[in-house]
Amino acid sequence: MTATSRTSAVDPQRNTGNTARGAAKRTEIIDAAIEVMAQVGLAGLSMRLVAHQAGIPLGALSYYFADKSDLVAQAFQQLSDREIERVVRTAELLEPTMSAETLADLVADMIIAGFAAPRGAIVTRYELVTEASRDERLRPMFEAWYRAMVPALSRLFRELGSHQPELDSRTVMAVMAGLEIDNLYRPLDPIDKRRIRTTLRHAFRAVIALYANN
Repeated sequence: MTATSRTSAVDPQRNTGNTARGAAKRTEIIDAAIEVMAQVGLAGLSMRLVAHQAGIPLGALSYYFADKSDLVAQAFQQLSDREIERVVRTAELLEPTMSAETLADLVADMIIAGFAAPRGAIVTRYELVTEASRDERLRPMFEAWYRAMVPALSRLFRELGSHQPELDSRTVMAVMAGLEIDNLYRPLDPIDKRRIRTTLRHAFRAVIALYANN
């Protein structure tokens, strides 16, 4: 499934995407909103701060977004689309002939890259995941991430011989989420990156060892 094939929670009737230039500007504004949310949180987000971050007049935002909630929904959609694309690219690299260490390192590379491009994105993604507990419009976008990741990992574990590939994939995903949350509060340093890699290697070894013993 590609990001473009999913149903968007964003209003398709707004005129912001009718031209490539308009779509590019909307993306720039959303990126500015993502950075603002990373700095001040969703509660501190205002259209004025976003306009300042994006370098545009406050009134211009109404051309692209109906209101703050519309901007938040589109920001979540953009983050979700980008994250799913990253997940799918990584999943396509995973092969059952690879060692547990190689599989873990590919997933670790994806997690580490998520902190770097840009850092505000991963902080904002978890901010919006929390908001999805209160705003039903955001839930389908978060669920789409799982729908992309679970089948990809399940395929891998099934080919490795798992009798419960979906459970194994969700176990590894829980480890991945834990590693992200553990490192949200500050930039990654070399020790953090090694810890992420070591933890994932341990998780993959443990899961794959179960198949060898059955």
